[in-house]
Amino acid sequence: MSEAKQPDTSGISEEIEEIIIEEKKPEPIKEEQPLPQEEEKSAVEPAQTETRSKRNALYDITASFGEYVVGVLITTVSIPIRWTVRLAKFLWKHTVLFRDTLIRIFTALFKFLGAPFIRIKRTLRISMAEIKKAEENHDRTAAFRIKAAVVKDALFGRRGLLVTLFNYAAPIISLVFLFGIVNYVTDTGYAIKLSINGKMMGYIENEQVYSDAERITGERITYAGGNASELDLTPEYSLERLGDQQYVTKFQLANMMLEMSDSNIEYALGIYIDGKFYGAVLENNKIEKALDSILNSYRTDSDDEEVAFEQEITYEPGLFLEDSIISEDEMITLLNSEKQQASYYTVQEGDSPSLISDKLDIPLKTLEEYNPEITDEDYIMRAGKQLLLEQSVPFLSVSIARTEVYEVSVPYDTEHTTDDDHYQGVFTTVQKGEQGKNQVTARVYYVNGVETRRTISGTKVVKEPVTEIISEGTQPPQSSHYSNESVAYDKKYIWPVQGGTYWGGWGSYWGHTGVDIGGAYGADIYAGASGVVTYAGWDNGGYGNMVTILHPDGYTTLYGHCSDVFVTVGQEVTQGQCIAAVGQTGRAEGNHCHFEVRLGDQRLNPDYYLTIP
Repeated sequence: MSEAKQPDTSGISEEIEEIIIEEKKPEPIKEEQPLPQEEEKSAVEPAQTETRSKRNALYDITASFGEYVVGVLITTVSIPIRWTVRLAKFLWKHTVLFRDTLIRIFTALFKFLGAPFIRIKRTLRISMAEIKKAEENHDRTAAFRIKAAVVKDALFGRRGLLVTLFNYAAPIISLVFLFGIVNYVTDTGYAIKLSINGKMMGYIENEQVYSDAERITGERITYAGGNASELDLTPEYSLERLGDQQYVTKFQLANMMLEMSDSNIEYALGIYIDGKFYGAVLENNKIEKALDSILNSYRTDSDDEEVAFEQEITYEPGLFLEDSIISEDEMITLLNSEKQQASYYTVQEGDSPSLISDKLDIPLKTLEEYNPEITDEDYIMRAGKQLLLEQSVPFLSVSIARTEVYEVSVPYDTEHTTDDDHYQGVFTTVQKGEQGKNQVTARVYYVNGVETRRTISGTKVVKEPVTEIISEGTQPPQSSHYSNESVAYDKKYIWPVQGGTYWGGWGSYWGHTGVDIGGAYGADIYAGASGVVTYAGWDNGGYGNMVTILHPDGYTTLYGHCSDVFVTVGQEVTQGQCIAAVGQTGRAEGNHCHFEVRLGDQRLNPDYYLTIP
């Protein structure tokens, strides 16, 4: 049977879909013309849009920054937590034996502590069964008896709860009680009860208090011209537990001891200087002003200046003999007086005996008498050494500390260079050195106006030092040069200047006592004969750079106006050896060598002794 042929409806379906789509298309919206107010609104909208975009950008930046901060915080917190968890896992994994031991210990402890309660629970279960059985038999008396017995055994039985707790707590209570007793005994203070001549004086901390009080009493009596042995005092000590009693001080005890004497006593202020008693006064107002005046005489009104007495001055109120009480004027006279005392001066960098003498205003002779070693030729005065000064010092020494600012010289360095234009051994100053200056800030300490030490806190460069540069010649020394000249048979000395010409001899002008030999600047000058150099250097008499040679026969030859000198005093030279160079130093006209011959103090005519070419 053949299948029925279906009609082709694909084309119809496509047409229907197109119609439906066409119907569903929205109609185009007609643009309305904006009203005048709407036109103004549309003109403002771009500005609002721009502002809104800026706000959105700011919000985005803030949000991004917040996310970054939160991320950093989370990372910072999570890293330690993560490592802590890892460490805990590691310890838990590698400490199995330790964990098992802890578990066993806690299990045993739990069993030990819980055993009484387990027993009580078991007893209660058995007893509840008996009580239930008695109640079923309507025997209330038996049930009540069982309940009472259960409570009694549970609380007060041999293994009852209260008995067990008492057994556990009793040792702890005993230990606490024992510690309390020990603490009470150790914290209980004891004091020394002092009685003198049978009279109770009070409680003292130790026997040293009585010794100090006895000394103070003796000072007060002996100061007044009395004798401390006049007081017949017999101390007695006993130990008592300290309660609310107050200790008696050494000064209070001294007052009590004076009251036991037969002398006239009066209440006053005792003046102690470094612990030594110097008398008592009724008032101290004038004394305080006098002390301030002494300190003011040393003050310079520096900002950080500290001025104080070296000695400790204290006032102790108490009872004093009338003979030991003096007026304030007498005490002021004592405080302003002077005393002979050996003092010391600490040597500072750059000090010398004469400088110290001027600084301290004492004769140099006195300083040398107290310190004879400084007169030795090989004595070196090093900074930090102390020199003895026997001098009068104030009765009250005053220490001063102040910050001082001053300038110090800074030595310059010396640099050596070489110079091909001069001979070896010839030094030329290319650049003269100059000292620099530094501003130094230091804390300086004085006692009675004499410096004892200083501590430098800062240094500021005021002027840099200028390095001195000295050039040394590198040419071979001319002293190795020798003349080819020879001596005539009837003469003593060779012609001393290489290529030199005879300018003028003895008496060529008034006062001329030698021979002038002209030559080129720097030309060699030779020794006329062998001998020993007796002078080599500058002469202030007009010869300039000069060399003199003493010959074996007692004669002396002189070579003047040299530009350079190549020999030194004491050097032995041979005839014809180069000793200097022609120049024009001193009182001279033109480059030449002034040659003289002398015998002792007598000047001889060189023409009779010199070989003239």
